Amino acid sequence: MMQIPMKVTLTDGSEAEVTAKASDLIAFERHFDKPMTVFGNPGNSRIEHIMWLAWHTLKRGNSTTLEFDPWVDTVDEIKVGDSGE
Repeated sequence: MMQIPMKVTLTDGSEAEVTAKASDLIAFERHFDKPMTVFGNPGNSRIEHIMWLAWHTLKRGNSTTLEFDPWVDTVDEIKVGDSGE
């Protein structure tokens, strides 16, 4: 697992398709002190995990200037994985 595609829909209706890359996944592991395998284990994953990963990926790409908590308030939905479109 070296990339995770995500589609983020904000409350204003705008959308962003992003791909979390190795640097985002490493940042996740360092931030939460958990391996990326938590995404495959519903008992260990939290909504905060995917929200943080999407936020970090957007922030790395200069697609948001908001810090995490204020950004969360702007999110309507996050879809994880390739939509196949």
